[in-house]
Amino acid sequence: MATSLRGIHLPDERIREILDAAKEWCLSNGVGVKCGYDEPESSKVSCAPIALFPSVVPSSIINVAKSTMPHFNRLMHRVAMDHSFLEESFKNVIQVDEFMLNLWNIYLRVRDNGIKQPLMLGLFRNDFMINCRISEETIEKYNPDNLQLKQIEFNTIASSFAGLTQKIGDMHRMTLGMAGKAFTRDQAPTNLPASALASGLVRAWDLYDNPKAVIVFIVSNFERNVLDQRALEFGVYKRNPQIRVLRKTMLDVEERGSLDEESRLFVDGDEVAVLYLRHGYTVDNYPSQKEWDGRLKMELSRAIKCPSVQYQLAGAKKIQQELARPGALERFIDDPNIIKELRATFADQYSLDLGPEGDQAVALGIASPDKFVLKPQREGGGHNLYGESIVKFLTEHKESKERNAYILMERIFPMQQQNYLFKEGVPFCLSNVVSELGIYGVYIGSSDLEELENKEGGHMMRTKIAGTDEGGIVAGFAVLDTPLIG
Repeated sequence: MATSLRGIHLPDERIREILDAAKEWCLSNGVGVKCGYDEPESSKVSCAPIALFPSVVPSSIINVAKSTMPHFNRLMHRVAMDHSFLEESFKNVIQVDEFMLNLWNIYLRVRDNGIKQPLMLGLFRNDFMINCRISEETIEKYNPDNLQLKQIEFNTIASSFAGLTQKIGDMHRMTLGMAGKAFTRDQAPTNLPASALASGLVRAWDLYDNPKAVIVFIVSNFERNVLDQRALEFGVYKRNPQIRVLRKTMLDVEERGSLDEESRLFVDGDEVAVLYLRHGYTVDNYPSQKEWDGRLKMELSRAIKCPSVQYQLAGAKKIQQELARPGALERFIDDPNIIKELRATFADQYSLDLGPEGDQAVALGIASPDKFVLKPQREGGGHNLYGESIVKFLTEHKESKERNAYILMERIFPMQQQNYLFKEGVPFCLSNVVSELGIYGVYIGSSDLEELENKEGGHMMRTKIAGTDEGGIVAGFAVLDTPLIG
């Protein structure tokens, strides 16, 4: 049986041959994930979930996503430095969300003690979908006038997959060639997000100005996505092999770390210049008070944090909702053209805080649940509510402050196309799929709004079977992909 994919017409046998080559290419080039979180599975590596071919993204869409990233970087830094905006935004959330309350209390402790390190490093990722205003359109017949770039979320902590994404562009150029598909370099460009993020870590280390100090990656005890993390570590070594990168847990910082009179952080005797958190973004990352104490110790230190607790707060869904309010961007941005560009990417969002405004949003969600997504203040995938789950939650919590911990967001109906998605344990076949486009950003700024680094740092894509609600890769919902720019 022959199949068709954007002009590719190949028998199933040839598709399988290309898949075998792609899987072995991935294993040969470190595009893999650990098989489990505990020994002995954590010592085994399997091919990362991948799309066999790149998915099409219109050039007008990706150009806007990339060109706006420096503006988003600067916006999020300014939000993080605006205490009154943060305080007003979170005043109801922290009444019901213990995780956000703990972060908020650490933030207040940092403010009360005086910020010891004015510089902050952001290794961000801005996630978008391509909303199709005509739901039956697919890639075979889409009209660019009906496509909209819509922001899904802005990640300020543990922005993952730069390492694996940097490599699979080469794999996709190979699979396209094996399929006989012609393409230009502009359609499948070089993409170096891991290099960009590693350069941000090195620049922050330079700014700390102690050649003997180390960069510490804050990680979990067992990490499936360690090869992705290592790519940034190896990128640091490539730029400066004299920099030592250590991997520690929050428990290590608490039990074996100390602050001196100058608020310098030492862990196992090494002074820490930069703390890069690939852990600490969800409640499960803090199983005891000791982990919270370790986080507080980090935040009170002179080490440059990526992210600082202010940055992590700024990445919450509540901030995304507050920025979508009329007039909110004007608080942080003077240029009306930039405001217009950023606002055009915002989906409609609604506060669920107790009160008349929140009551109206609850009524909207209950009346038309298929038009919305219910989002808590969480990262990592698997937390959102859809459809009848929205009705159930909002009905149960109609008069409860528990709803303060969520926002209601307009649901995106993304452009569909076809691709082959490979995931262990899932049937491999030509499927209708949708994609999420992520743009990386590197930012270094100070507490007094001085800007030392601000750049767009490459892109990534996650693709999943159409109709799948969640989109996390490690969480098991999506696969790694790259854009074929059309």
